[in-house]
Amino acid sequence: MLLTHPSSPQAAQALARKLGNAACFIAGGTLLQQSWAEPRLAPSATHFINVMHWPEMQQISLGPQYLHIGAGMRLEAVRRHPWVQQHAPVLVQALAQLGAMGIRRLGTLGGNIGWGEGDCCPVLLAMDAQVELTDGNLQSLAQTLKLMDRPLMLSFLLPRSDVTEPRPLVFEKVGYRAAFSPARLRMALRWSDAQKRLNLDRIAAAAPGIGVHRLQATEKLLSYAQELQIRPSLDDIRTTCEQSLPPDLARIASRLIAGHCGLLA
Repeated sequence: MLLTHPSSPQAAQALARKLGNAACFIAGGTLLQQSWAEPRLAPSATHFINVMHWPEMQQISLGPQYLHIGAGMRLEAVRRHPWVQQHAPVLVQALAQLGAMGIRRLGTLGGNIGWGEGDCCPVLLAMDAQVELTDGNLQSLAQTLKLMDRPLMLSFLLPRSDVTEPRPLVFEKVGYRAAFSPARLRMALRWSDAQKRLNLDRIAAAAPGIGVHRLQATEKLLSYAQELQIRPSLDDIRTTCEQSLPPDLARIASRLIAGHCGLLA
């Protein structure tokens, strides 16, 4: 196994570009080990790049408009931080359902987001999170997650609840139980105002083998129904969900959406 400790995040990103497909950023390694043939034997062909020894990636701070969460922050540390609890309570709820305590104490927020299917992904996507990259630029999380070769992410920027009025947001995880069971579906729903109902303008979902994404067809359906003051059927919602989810998951997603919008009564 090859493991390199670059001197800076910028050096790490440059090395990853040079190595190409052989490169792999590693932090807590909780997810990576699940894909290894032997849990304690890393693949010899992979060149791992350690990203856990820079202070700037392991801190939480408040800027004028955003809460900044370092990508190297341990999941449990994020969950317990008072600023995260104040400005991103739904993220705290999602983290509380994420794996066992041992996983949360080792895994990092950057690893969960970089995977593209983690519990935190739908929440941050629905919150319109920004990503700080190694070149100093900010990029929307939605744009970053569309990249085949995802860059090293330094931190995540979430709107401050005392600067931007927070919108109603919920997190749903289907398949979670006390015994270990991979979640079938993770969703975050955000409304444009406190009245909720059909004012649902962000629907983000992820599932095993299906990267996090917005259900834009469903968002458009609900927006259209709200504009015309009509009541969409459960079948209508399920049909739009099927544009990016398999039928079984679309059925689950549509019922969750309809339930939160008061369409099942």
